[in-house]
Amino acid sequence: MTRTRRWEPCVNHRGAHAASFLQSYFAQRDRSLLFIAGAGFDPRSVRLLSLVPDELRKTARVILIREERPNPASELVERANRNRDQLVAAFPKAEEHPIQVFARDNAIIGGREGAKLMSTQPLVGLTDIFVDMSALSIGVGFPVIRHFIDLLASGHDGPSVHVFACHNPQIDEAVSANPSDTVAPIHGFRGGWGLDEKSRAAILWMPQLARGKTGILNRIFQLLRNVQEDTVVCPILPFPALRPRLADELIEEFADELQRAWSVDVRDLVYADEKSPLDLYRTILRIDEARRRVFQSVGGSQIILSPLGSKALSLGALMAALERDFTILHVEAIGYTLDGTLADAVTASDELVHIWLSGDAYGSRSGKEAK
Repeated sequence: MTRTRRWEPCVNHRGAHAASFLQSYFAQRDRSLLFIAGAGFDPRSVRLLSLVPDELRKTARVILIREERPNPASELVERANRNRDQLVAAFPKAEEHPIQVFARDNAIIGGREGAKLMSTQPLVGLTDIFVDMSALSIGVGFPVIRHFIDLLASGHDGPSVHVFACHNPQIDEAVSANPSDTVAPIHGFRGGWGLDEKSRAAILWMPQLARGKTGILNRIFQLLRNVQEDTVVCPILPFPALRPRLADELIEEFADELQRAWSVDVRDLVYADEKSPLDLYRTILRIDEARRRVFQSVGGSQIILSPLGSKALSLGALMAALERDFTILHVEAIGYTLDGTLADAVTASDELVHIWLSGDAYGSRSGKEAK
């Protein structure tokens, strides 16, 4: 029997519809908002400015997260400072909060620090929390979102929670990550990873394929193979996509992995609309429901996610992980490089994605799953 899905239906908007909805929503006089956004080098950091009316900018509380990594390039620091200055000038109540992504011993602490920062934020009197993932890494942004979803689902009355992102795959490709040496679950998204009760579960790994990520994904796969040699892989490909042949290009780039290392059957390829988080969310849950029926008598099923591609698709993986407590395995970036010319040239093609995760739209402040 199909399980009840938390975000079915789901209030969501894309493109011009998202911008129109948010502008009309922000124009309501009874709104009391908390914005959480990245103050980094990504040119999408300042997209927030175009969405918020002047009057609301004066009263909105804004938390600007500055992700700090070792030895950043001076060009990236300068870009981050310019973006920060624009946001602080536009929002009188903006507060910048640097977060160290790595501890002195190189332990990954960014997600935990982000969640800790959110725990200090008063929610009394707020009607809405908006988390802008456009310039936040998933290692920091996902734990921030999880903090509020879990807090409100545990019975606390509070504001609605929204997430939005400026979807622009060309900017995502203009940013190159220098990966750290550690493969680990994102803070708050361990799921059943390492638990005795999951030791016999059949593992299905669903990596989101993206250009230039073969090395990172191979490292995650090797860790999974060490845990369970017959790990099954169902790669996620963006289709339809802004670039019509992107899925074919990724199949070509990952040809060796798909055919030899990961032993992927063509029937195991998962296609999801590059612009639609809901498409991937529903696909992952449908696969989970089918596997639970098949493996329930022989140790169960365990789905592992690794969202590395576009912002919009990563939000679909986030929603599935929040609902079913899936593990998200990740390799945190120790640093970045940016093709500034490419990133600046395509900023105008951003497409806004908005998802209303919990609150009044679902008839409950708590955002609890329907029973």
